[in-house]
Amino acid sequence: MRVINRISIGPIDNGTPDNRRSTCSGYFLLGMLLAMWMIPLLAQASGLQLATANKTLQAIHHGLSQQVDMRQLQNWQKSVTAIGHDADVCMTEKNSNLSQTDKALGILGPAVAGEPENLMVLRQKLQNAQKTLSGELATCKILAIASADLSRQIREKHDALLAQMLLRHDHDIWQQAMALLSIPATTWIAEQHFWLTWNEHSIFAQKGLQLSAGIGIFLFALLSFLRVPLAKAIHRTRDLSDTQRNFYHYAPLLGGVAAAAASSYITDTFSPLIALIFGTWGTYAAISMLLAWALRSSGIVSRHFSWEQQTLRSALRTLRFIALLSLFGLVWIGISPQDPLSAADRAFFVSAYHLVLLGAVLWLVWRMGAQKPFRAYPLPRMVLLLALIGTAICTLSGYRNLSNYLFFGLLTSLLALSMGFLLSWGLAEFWMRAAQKSGFWQHFLRRRLRLKEDQPLPWITWFSTISYTAVWLGVAAFVLHAWGLTHTGFTLIWKYFITGFTIAGFHIQPFRWVIAAILLAILFNINALVQKYLSDNSRIISHMESGARHSVLSILRYTGFIIAVLIALSTAGVALGNLAIVAGALSVGIGFGLQNIVNNFVSGLILLLERPIRVGDWIQVGTTQGYVQKMSIRYTLILTFDRTEVFVPNSELISGQVTNWMYTNSVLRLMIPFSIAHDADIPLVKQLLVAEGQNHPDVLQDDPRGIPPTALLLDVSENALQFYLRVYLDDCNKSYNVQTDLRASVVESLLRHNIALAHQQQDVHIIPNQALPAAEHMAQPTRGH
Repeated sequence: MRVINRISIGPIDNGTPDNRRSTCSGYFLLGMLLAMWMIPLLAQASGLQLATANKTLQAIHHGLSQQVDMRQLQNWQKSVTAIGHDADVCMTEKNSNLSQTDKALGILGPAVAGEPENLMVLRQKLQNAQKTLSGELATCKILAIASADLSRQIREKHDALLAQMLLRHDHDIWQQAMALLSIPATTWIAEQHFWLTWNEHSIFAQKGLQLSAGIGIFLFALLSFLRVPLAKAIHRTRDLSDTQRNFYHYAPLLGGVAAAAASSYITDTFSPLIALIFGTWGTYAAISMLLAWALRSSGIVSRHFSWEQQTLRSALRTLRFIALLSLFGLVWIGISPQDPLSAADRAFFVSAYHLVLLGAVLWLVWRMGAQKPFRAYPLPRMVLLLALIGTAICTLSGYRNLSNYLFFGLLTSLLALSMGFLLSWGLAEFWMRAAQKSGFWQHFLRRRLRLKEDQPLPWITWFSTISYTAVWLGVAAFVLHAWGLTHTGFTLIWKYFITGFTIAGFHIQPFRWVIAAILLAILFNINALVQKYLSDNSRIISHMESGARHSVLSILRYTGFIIAVLIALSTAGVALGNLAIVAGALSVGIGFGLQNIVNNFVSGLILLLERPIRVGDWIQVGTTQGYVQKMSIRYTLILTFDRTEVFVPNSELISGQVTNWMYTNSVLRLMIPFSIAHDADIPLVKQLLVAEGQNHPDVLQDDPRGIPPTALLLDVSENALQFYLRVYLDDCNKSYNVQTDLRASVVESLLRHNIALAHQQQDVHIIPNQALPAAEHMAQPTRGH
């Protein structure tokens, strides 16, 4: 390309014919290459049509000044969004094509005298294409700006229209009741015909419906009569659980309704009234069985709320009534498009239905809000009660749209939150059972994964976290949909989740951060598996000393941690080159006084990775002794025996000496001293000490973790024989209680056997018939007295 460039821009040699032929050959080669490169580009540029998009935007702009409905606004929003996307793509393509055209013109260079005609024609085409592309790029930019502005206007129009619709005042409930009197008689006749007639015959006179009702009633009576002996026959070896009792209690109703509905469908007598009855009662029986299972005395709600049996029964009755009303309304909504009564004619019935259901929910919130744990949160309960009362007031006063919006949003949100809590509690119990070692499927998974019986199942924590996240994301989506978030809104959220958004000049892509977090978790677990494999298969590093092996494993652990963090940051979109700038800034800060903070921070990371101490361990740091209550990046909180909380910087735990009484196990050795008089029977004393140690229930006897109680004579002083009772405890938390018990029992046993405890002694020797000179001098009388 450098040779072609030199040929194209160089002066024409007017010398020999060979030079001229060489120059013309270079021009011809250059023209062929540029033509092959630019012909597709010119064809693409000439084929673009932007006038249609411009006309569409102008039509939408003109239509916004007129009366429009919500459906039209939604269609316009889709069109404008599509045009905006096409305009962004167009700008990208035009910029790329314009850059290639400029590069091609730069290769051709300016026109020179005597150049071939084909190069002149190609240069002219490229210059025309450059002008066309510049104009089209400007048009694309204008379309992008116009589509963004129109999208904003459509959203504003949509919000204004939605607010107008929500705040529209219709007839109040009294006017709705009066409007029923003005409905023509023909409409009521059509309504009666709709509900009570099927296939041009009365539903009560149809033999198929009578047969269906007879089958349903017969099956209901049969199951009601046989459910107790059937349950005893099936479960004769053990008692029925609460779940089984609930199933046998509601089985007759479920069976009867299902049989009657199936028979009605087969005999073609499934009229709207029959569908309303069967659909409501069949689903009501299933939901009532689920509610009874959740609110049983040993159920999920009882375990988390600790409610009394009477409170559970009251909540169950209210919830069943709410479920019955809700199911009736859902089935009615499904049938209502075929109803002869118009929406305005049914307004009173809808308002009455709203008031009854709101009253039931209000009663449930009021009664259950006074129980634990809801009574600890009075503000949310008060806000919910006010929202329900406000919805009822809107229904009474005639704000039907606002009432419908609040009614559906509140009840659906309460249902979604309730289901979210129930599913979360159920998942918690499931994963708790999964973490246990007993159970058929736990043993099956351990056999398939080739794990030992004492090894926990891997990945349970991550699977549980994913399941909880999925549940609450579903609850959030359900609540957002209940409050009016449309498919377009979800699409916009998903778009921002994938493509990201910019805050303060920093572009954030949540999708990449989620992938980075998952990748970080996987790499951490792989690092832990590598550490475990090297520890279990010590033959790989068996030739090393124990200290060297520990160092190698520590280095590999920290290296894996750093690599995992760097890979996760790179996946999240963080430029690793900027870390050098951050590290330089941190080094300057450290040099100016952040050494202690960084030292504690790094020490906290080391403690969290190596885990020489854990929450709940009994440790001693200097003169501080107690239980580790909390570990953070900067400090460790220790709860002493005096119930005082001591904040110990992590750097002291790394640089200083720390005694952990519970690092590998909680076994503790006690050496309890006893001072015995010199004239005591030594074998008897040892026998009594050992006997008292063996009699204590918390002392290890025949346990490989310790030595049985032993009496030791370790010192003979001028005052006493120093005996020690050595015992081992399985739990170091019992140290002070065991020492108190053993001291008291040993002292009582020694006193019963007339063995005296030693006391500090001091012998005083008096030497007779010797008077001190000072004493003789003091005994002489003084002259003058």
